[in-house]
Amino acid sequence: MDPTVKGPTVTGASVFRKGAIAACAGIVVTGCSFFGGSQQSTTTSGPSAASGASQTSAAATADLLSPDKANSLILPKEDVSQLVGSDLEYEGRSSNPGKPTIDGKESCRSLVAPLSLGLGESWTTYRNVWSQEAEKTYDHWVSQRVVLYPKADAAAEAFASQYPADIRSCTGEVLKSGESSWRETVKDVTPDRAQWADDSLDNGQPNGWRCSDEARVIDNLLLSATVCQRGNSVPAMQAIIDRMVAGATKSK
Repeated sequence: MDPTVKGPTVTGASVFRKGAIAACAGIVVTGCSFFGGSQQSTTTSGPSAASGASQTSAAATADLLSPDKANSLILPKEDVSQLVGSDLEYEGRSSNPGKPTIDGKESCRSLVAPLSLGLGESWTTYRNVWSQEAEKTYDHWVSQRVVLYPKADAAAEAFASQYPADIRSCTGEVLKSGESSWRETVKDVTPDRAQWADDSLDNGQPNGWRCSDEARVIDNLLLSATVCQRGNSVPAMQAIIDRMVAGATKSK
């Protein structure tokens, strides 16, 4: 499984078949690393350069979110476990969006890999933390992502490139990542928020594994939450993103 995209495809009557892989394994990335040493220097072009994680971007101003504040928006797995109603013992972390390979309508691909495509070259901090019951088998998969930019307009531009108003036309589109196929349902898109769902397919039909997603832009920050499970994943996803947003707005 590529940690930049959704959890496993569920086949037939199986509840959780596909095993998750260790963090960063199986994704094509440049400079993939875990927390620590993962904030990028704003003086170096491109997301492949990194500097100390505790360092604050020189381009960031006092009224914008800092890397430390952005890191604090990620809910600990204990809190996520309570929200999904299951003990999520396994956690993976990535500090690079990687290069997910997705087949299907190009303008819809950011629905399968939230905050991974079209981020541009100026982001300074990237965090993707995913949680699940165990490394090999699980029935909940949760991802929290934060992406920090030196300026608010750069974050707004990146968000608009991934979730423009016409992404609503992606409802009904089928996208593929590896062996997994997903049918998209776009629920709402505004200049600062996108909400959608992804249904995992077997032979063109939903198999019961569903992901609920929301992405937001707040000042110089992009953030997203994804919850995948059988059944209704909306309440847990909404609770997670609401907590992240509350932390971001309180931090300003």
